[in-house]
Amino acid sequence: MNIESHVIPVEGKAVHFLSAGASADTIVLLHGKSFSADTWRKTGTITALGEAGFRAVAVDLPGYGQSAPSEKREDRILGSILDALEIKAAVIVAASFSGWYAFPLLLERPDRVRGFVSAASRGIRKYQAYLQRLTFPVLALWGEKDDLVPMENADFLTASVPNGRKIVIPGGTHASYLSDPERFNQVLLEFVTTCFIGPGGAGTQSSGKPNADLSTETRMS
Repeated sequence: MNIESHVIPVEGKAVHFLSAGASADTIVLLHGKSFSADTWRKTGTITALGEAGFRAVAVDLPGYGQSAPSEKREDRILGSILDALEIKAAVIVAASFSGWYAFPLLLERPDRVRGFVSAASRGIRKYQAYLQRLTFPVLALWGEKDDLVPMENADFLTASVPNGRKIVIPGGTHASYLSDPERFNQVLLEFVTTCFIGPGGAGTQSSGKPNADLSTETRMS
């Protein structure tokens, strides 16, 4: 699978991203504070999504990787990045601190979101009063040994949304995608597939009925 590297202007600042696949069904990958878009290449996540028939877009957030710093607040920039990438709607994957970029978009522009994966993302407690608005599928994907963002945040997120599920990766650290990339990618692929099934891709089966499996907790073995 060929992974392409691009730089585009976003409100006058250069933003770098990696992409694979040409489908209209897009997954946007946001990295943690100590990482970059290239992390998702190293974990095989971009390739796994592209080979499964999706379009994977891993973004260097402003001031990280090969992207220039932005004067715009972190809670205001993600929509502009999606506009520049010509992405109308996507599954958003937010690892750790990139939750600060993701949650405002999730809450203010739900029409642009097909599903959300919180890979131990920050911001859950800050936006706790509004989480019930997230009617699209939500996956809390946590490492069992995460010592930075407590597991209680995953429980709170999934309990607050109407269509949420928690999956724990055994032995996984805060960056569970690095602890066990194969399992992380497997879980991610299974989830995003549900987000693009049925009318509007709202996590429904072909019958149009809600996917009941998304209301459960799973601990991988």
